[in-house]
Amino acid sequence: MNKRSQAQQSGDMTGFTRKSAGSAKPARAAASSVRVVPASAKEKRKQAERGESLAGLSREEKRARRREQRLQEDRIYAVSNELLKGEPDYKSRRRVFWVLLAVGLVATLAVWLVLLGIDTGAADIARPVQIVGLVIAYVCIIAAFIYDIVRIRPLRNDARRRAEGMSEAKQIALIEEATAADRAKREAKKKK
Repeated sequence: MNKRSQAQQSGDMTGFTRKSAGSAKPARAAASSVRVVPASAKEKRKQAERGESLAGLSREEKRARRREQRLQEDRIYAVSNELLKGEPDYKSRRRVFWVLLAVGLVATLAVWLVLLGIDTGAADIARPVQIVGLVIAYVCIIAAFIYDIVRIRPLRNDARRRAEGMSEAKQIALIEEATAADRAKREAKKKK
């Protein structure tokens, strides 16, 4: 009979709760070969996955490292865009996406115009037109986003994967080729 159970039996203490197992701390420090990475910050996890740490760097070095990462991401984005320009499926699928979105927006605009132009006597006719217009608008807009996720995003992801797989020299060469081709097109348009 300890004091806690005596207090419970006498009614002085109604109950007690234990701390959760999630708040438990290890009994000893991790070994020197074990890297302990806090899982709270998303960026810290990404850095740990890449095997780099900004812990011992000065502010300028951290800025330089982040600037380099941004430049690399921008280069990958530009290369993936250039790879997508060469795909005929991507252009046609983007056209379908924009047509669906435009039809949805036009239907929404038409419903608003009908709503604003209603006379009190024409409300019987306008109500079904509004409902049908809203259904068409919602269906087209939702279909456009589903189409983007199902049909266009895989192409984008594939282009990004191919761009990430390229060496830095290949990425730069592809960007320079695309820039030269764009300049040539602009020069040809100016001459006409």
